[in-house]
Amino acid sequence: MEKEVDNALSTILQRVNGVKGSLQTFMRKLELGGVIWPDVNENFTTLAGQLNFLQKALTKEDTPQLQNLVLLPLLTSTGTGPDTTLEQLTEGRIPYLAQDSLPNYLRTKLDLEIEKKEHFVSTEVNRISEHNLQQQICDLNNLSDALSEIIQTSRDSWDEVNPHPRLPENENKELVKLMSALETGKGLRSNNRKRG
Repeated sequence: MEKEVDNALSTILQRVNGVKGSLQTFMRKLELGGVIWPDVNENFTTLAGQLNFLQKALTKEDTPQLQNLVLLPLLTSTGTGPDTTLEQLTEGRIPYLAQDSLPNYLRTKLDLEIEKKEHFVSTEVNRISEHNLQQQICDLNNLSDALSEIIQTSRDSWDEVNPHPRLPENENKELVKLMSALETGKGLRSNNRKRG
């Protein structure tokens, strides 16, 4: 079983490193500029293929169920300074894993303060009856309807006081031409040249 897990993890690690390398290369190209669309398309195709291979590696029948495994650090440093080896392995995500920080990384239960607040909120929610809840929903709906009506009335009165300026007649014709070209393609020339 342990050998199967090691083989599966090494395969998955190779696939992930391939995806990571492709992403880094693509990001470097984007940062330098001058990227043309076929290159972008080719990079996306490469990434899609690599992600497909990664997914196949994860879902193969002979791959053990990795989500059932528990990962715990066996050694922790006694110092509080950064551990360069661990920082390098995690690519800067975890600078040190000391005995005083280990419980925070392995915490599966909420902090006591957060747990108390969550308990208070859940008891408050359970205390409200169904009738009161429906009444609050109706009150909020009435309030939102009244606010919508006030906003619409204000908007209508604003439009009456400050009407929108009309476009000059010649600009209006240009706008009509542009809209008909966008909607139906009217007035657009077709380019029938063959592309090589």
